[in-house]
This record gives sequence, C-alpha cells and structure tokens, in this order.
Amino acid sequence: MNKSILSISGSRAMNYLLQTIIEKEHRFVPALDVFQGMHHLRTNKKINVLVVDLDFQPQQAWELIEHIKSSRLYRIPVIVLATENNETLRQKCYEFEVDEIFIKPFNPVDLIAAIRSTNEVVN
Repeated sequence: MNKSILSISGSRAMNYLLQTIIEKEHRFVPALDVFQGMHHLRTNKKINVLVVDLDFQPQQAWELIEHIKSSRLYRIPVIVLATENNETLRQKCYEFEVDEIFIKPFNPVDLIAAIRSTNEVVN
C-alpha cells in the first residue's frame, strides 16, 4: 500500500535525498520548516508517516512531535533524523514515543523498511 510521507527538513538536499528514496514506493510531501509541515498535517488528512529532521528548528520540531504524540487528532508514526547520537536524544525520543531514530548518515534501505513496517491509524 502506498503511504503519504511528510518530511520536515530545512535542508533542500535532505528533502531531495528523501524524495529520491521514498517516491519509488510512496507519496512524498516535503516541508522546509515545522510551520509548513503543520499546515500539511492540518490540510492533508492522509499523511501516514512523519519524518522530522531535528538538525533544523530543533525546539519547534520537538514541540511538533510532542503535540502529535499527545493529541488525539494525529495518530501517525514519527521517524526522527538527527546528526548527534547521544543519551539526551534517546531520552527525548523515548519520552515523546518516537517510533524510529536514524542517525545521519543512515542507510536509505533501512529507512524504507521502517516506513513499510509502520502500522498507522488512519486519521
């Protein structure tokens, strides 16, 4: 089944990479910042997975993740991309119930496998 994947990254290069690997199987929806991503979530009820790059707007990204995971309006898996792999990141991901963490550089095949294995609840 094709899923709609919303990617929030301030890096056009990262969005291009994600688009290249995701569009082969799924619909790709890019957003350059958290606010644009939130707009897509509000207007497109068929987003199945959210991929958030924490290297851009980290505070706003965590606020968005917290909102999505604590709200009954959004029941979608969240995949986090980050450069630094530390205990603080792991603790926040655990606290906010992030579904998957990928540390850059990551294997695109593993990301696609994580997207495939998500069991979202349709909004």
